[in-house]
Amino acid sequence: MQNATTMNRGDASRARRFPRGARVTVEALAGDPYPLFHELRAAEPVTWVPELGMWMLTRRDDIVEVLADWQRFTTDAPASTIRDIFGSHMLTTDGEPQIRYKRRFIGPFRRGNLERNLLGTVRAVLDGLMEELEDGRRRAADLRARLARPLSVRSICRVLGLPERDGARLLAWYDDFAAALENFTGDPGVRRAGKAAAREFGEYVTPFLRGKRPVPAGSTIAGLRADAEPLAEAEMVANLLIILFGGIETTESAIASAIWAALTHRTASRPAADDPGRLDDVFEESLRWDAAVQSCTRFTTEPVEIRGVRIPANETVQCMLGAANRDPAHFDDPDRFDPDRANARDHLSFGAGRHFCLGATLARIEAREALARVFRLPGLRLDPERPSRPHGHEFRAPPGVWVVWG
Repeated sequence: MQNATTMNRGDASRARRFPRGARVTVEALAGDPYPLFHELRAAEPVTWVPELGMWMLTRRDDIVEVLADWQRFTTDAPASTIRDIFGSHMLTTDGEPQIRYKRRFIGPFRRGNLERNLLGTVRAVLDGLMEELEDGRRRAADLRARLARPLSVRSICRVLGLPERDGARLLAWYDDFAAALENFTGDPGVRRAGKAAAREFGEYVTPFLRGKRPVPAGSTIAGLRADAEPLAEAEMVANLLIILFGGIETTESAIASAIWAALTHRTASRPAADDPGRLDDVFEESLRWDAAVQSCTRFTTEPVEIRGVRIPANETVQCMLGAANRDPAHFDDPDRFDPDRANARDHLSFGAGRHFCLGATLARIEAREALARVFRLPGLRLDPERPSRPHGHEFRAPPGVWVVWG
């Protein structure tokens, strides 16, 4: 085991070898990281970032290779913030344990089941949300808070089997989860709050798992209760936690970012509300252009070499999905927002390999329906009096999407 002095010397040596990585800050990544990604891709595509205490990859082909190689680059490590807060689940295990978890949860998230069991709910929720928006005297609203968030919360509650009326209670824990999962600097207060929120969620969901509270047929929890070889209760809670968080975070942020991007580039990309194909094109390009989840974290199980850089075992490798999505080796003119881009769906915003996002289809269904409703608002435009821009290092979206119409 290395002592602190040895580790500090090693960090100093790495900082000298990777001077651009040494200048990377969380603040820069949270603001506009794309110029930085371009610089790193060109000069230090594999770099060491002292502020994060981890390696960073910015080229798409390297990232695809790492995400496909779960044996050398695992998600299963004590340093994982997701495992620390949520426990052992499908995103913090590999091999047979990961397959065992995912098989038990994938059924309700298959496209056919979602279209059969969720689409009506999504449309009904949007009917109500749009009615509330259009009934207001002032034709102005924050579409992230008034549309994207309640839609994502109520939809994931439906898929899991939790009461939609409990959405506010779930959101009370949500921000603590988000802060804890991107707590790469190890703030103890953030960690305590995240673990407390996870514990409270476990206490909340346990009666549903034990059959003491009813759940809809076809829901995730109904399937877990009917399993002939059920998971341990702690395993069910941990997996429900990550699905709940991902179902809110990824979908809410992706819908908010898509609306913001389309309106920011409105002359070229405002979609027709009655053109589903165009709505899909706008959504996929927005995922590529500014991913809601900016990175995938992996841990080396043995010494590895990437582009001539040797990385020891038991180190953290941060695969920057946002950088991969703007790699000019794969995407022409990558900084341009272009819904007509032929290969926009090559983005890595839902990850890749065995850990490809379970809720990708759910997010796409919700987004298409939401964008179709939003772009029916006459004269829809961003509110110049309340500007906002995407922000966030790990989880990225505009803090608000204030619009006016009419």
